[in-house]
Amino acid sequence: MTMDSTTSGTVARARPTDAPAPPRRRGLAVCTVTALLFTVMLGGTLPTPLYPLYAARLGLSPLMVALVFAAYALGILGPLLLAGGLSDRIGRRAVLVPAVGVGLLSCAVFAVFPTLPGLLAGRVLSGVSVGLTTGAATAYLGELHARPPRAALIAAVTNMAGLGVGPLLSGLLVAYAPAPLVIPYVVLAALLLPGLLVLALPETVRKGGAKARIRPQRLSIPTPARPVFTAAAVAVFGSFAVLGLLSALAGKFLAEGLHHTSPVLAGTVVFCAFGSAGLAQLAAARIAPRTAAVWGMVVVPLGLAAIVLALPAASLPLFLVGAAVAGAGGGVAFRSGLALVAAQAPAGRASELVSSYFVAAYLGLAVPAIGVGLLVTATTLQTAATVFAAVVVLLALTSIAVTARTRPAARG
Repeated sequence: MTMDSTTSGTVARARPTDAPAPPRRRGLAVCTVTALLFTVMLGGTLPTPLYPLYAARLGLSPLMVALVFAAYALGILGPLLLAGGLSDRIGRRAVLVPAVGVGLLSCAVFAVFPTLPGLLAGRVLSGVSVGLTTGAATAYLGELHARPPRAALIAAVTNMAGLGVGPLLSGLLVAYAPAPLVIPYVVLAALLLPGLLVLALPETVRKGGAKARIRPQRLSIPTPARPVFTAAAVAVFGSFAVLGLLSALAGKFLAEGLHHTSPVLAGTVVFCAFGSAGLAQLAAARIAPRTAAVWGMVVVPLGLAAIVLALPAASLPLFLVGAAVAGAGGGVAFRSGLALVAAQAPAGRASELVSSYFVAAYLGLAVPAIGVGLLVTATTLQTAATVFAAVVVLLALTSIAVTARTRPAARG
């Protein structure tokens, strides 16, 4: 659930500095950037087990909780659309250090202002930190590591690992530490501070003389790429919808549908989804993208079916299996869709096409969660889950049908 590959169309513009760093120093640099990426992603899902506490304290409806979660996706979209290639122009460190600062500010806002405006502001700031970090850190790892393909794998695994560990960590802190609405953010801030060590790392981008300006990222889909893009965008919208739903409303599903209120369990649900997404991406790395895309969209509905059936059965094991299966299918669909889209980009327009793909992804993260929050408020949890599953199944079938009859266009 990241934009770590949005730099694929812009990294080529970056100009490396003269001499490569010594192997030992390069290894320390890779570890430092990897740790920073992991921690920032961890912060993106840290509040998940806290949402029931906020809801009880502030009287928030499921719709308001979903809106708070959606603010995170909107925060990510800002850097994606306005500063996607900024680190190519001003340097990796010049983007990563402010990203750490924004992440620390997010922690402060969460801890000091546990109100609805504070939650919304904290989530937006958290999204901005993630949006700034993922592209710059992924590009940085590719330039620091002696083997760029291995660096890409490190970035992908680190992204999913951070997103999965975040709710598990905060769930444990909420269950066993005092001040549950403060301590998780204090711990996150402590983990973020070492990220400032990137200031001591070698810069890999030689900045040009032109003044860097933040300007909107152009979004467009070349006509030959539209069939492939449509299938991939529909798939990633549906896949991220599942991950967003679990991240936003796992506590609600557990409490009302399964009669479990443990924050550790809420964190475990999200950990299962993102953990299986990361493992599935690794397992499917050698499968052809078109084949993997179809299989991903077959697996996601199976996981959703298990989740929906788990509610009337009050079966926690079935719910966890459903989260893991849906997460695995979503992870495969996301990675294969990104590969298909990037392969269709004409020369010099990769950034536009890939950015459009991520816009579809993050809209999927936010919009369906808001819709389910509204349905839960107006109907029952079972009805909302069933309607959501039906919509995702329809999206999956659409993606499979378009993918099956579409042959990728020659890249121009």
